[in-house]
Amino acid sequence: MSHQRTARWRLLPVLLLATVLSPLPSSLAGGEEEYVVGVDDVLHIQVWDNKDLDQDVPVRADGKISFPLAGEVQASGLTVPQLTNLLTAKLSKSVRNPNVSVIVKEMRSYRVHFVGEVGKPGVYPIQVGTPLLHAVTLAGGPAEGADLSAAYVVRGDKRILVDLRRLLQEGDLSQNIPLQTGDTVVVPKIAASSNPQDVLERRVYILGKVQKPGVYALRQELPILHAIFLAGGLVEPEANLSGVYVIRGKERIAVDLRRLIQKGDLSQNVMIRPEDTVVVPEGGTLQSSVFIMGEITKPGSYPQAEALTLMKLVSLAGGFTRFAAPSRITIIRENGVADQNSKKQQIRLRVNFSAIQRNPKDNPDLTLEPGDVVVVPETLF
Repeated sequence: MSHQRTARWRLLPVLLLATVLSPLPSSLAGGEEEYVVGVDDVLHIQVWDNKDLDQDVPVRADGKISFPLAGEVQASGLTVPQLTNLLTAKLSKSVRNPNVSVIVKEMRSYRVHFVGEVGKPGVYPIQVGTPLLHAVTLAGGPAEGADLSAAYVVRGDKRILVDLRRLLQEGDLSQNIPLQTGDTVVVPKIAASSNPQDVLERRVYILGKVQKPGVYALRQELPILHAIFLAGGLVEPEANLSGVYVIRGKERIAVDLRRLIQKGDLSQNVMIRPEDTVVVPEGGTLQSSVFIMGEITKPGSYPQAEALTLMKLVSLAGGFTRFAAPSRITIIRENGVADQNSKKQQIRLRVNFSAIQRNPKDNPDLTLEPGDVVVVPETLF
């Protein structure tokens, strides 16, 4: 995928982000006057006209600080003005009319942790009540391959589900929860599984002009853009963005990725379900190619020359991998009949390739048709 295209794909959630960010609570907008000092914070304390007293002071685990001429001072739980007044009172016993200034140099007590598929995982200082999206922005936003719908916040012994997809793409502010210190925000990766049983139950097929065509097992439904990210992104410039389609049972759903990426038309970001097949065709060759995917050495699209058979296609694609189940091949084909909505219907043909190899007389090789999708599944054992 080109750098320019990658930037546009990443820009879409950022543009959407700008439409749903809500302002910080007014209680947090006043700066340090409202800040409550906590354990591990680092304070810079100045006593004007007494430069020897200026220093950075950490707040210890017991909530106290040690400061010359003031001794042990309780800092945790106080606002900056309260701590300033307390230090002034203590220093006034040794310093004439002390002018004390307290600055929170490092806010270490109010922190959230980001783990998983974000741009910059790590620990970030926040104000209590900071909305989730403000914090996500600090962490660099969602990364490619993030399962936005499965994000959650760990707060103590609680697990709070947050659907970042609804928040980013639908502007659902009910998901923009205020964070608390110590929260851990988890953005998991879209889960693909190599377990054969999982593949059978939750599989989707992604083929054509993507970087990693194959069979993927998904934990739940996800938008088509995320499915394509899972398959490594588009192969450019060959991919026909306007001609993408999803095969769902007997239905063929057209998807215009160009409108989605360049114009932000979210109606094109269809949700992908188990057993869906996502096809990203090559520009100009959709009507004259066949596709093969799954446990094959070189998955992809191949020109449908005259009399191209299943055995010839397998040969062109480099043969099966050692995990292939050639006796359970599926061919997805348009049957030429349109439903009442003028959508082409699909049929699925089950083919025992092993039987064709053993006895081609009784099991003749199958002649392929333009647009056929050949799926070679993984063996169950």
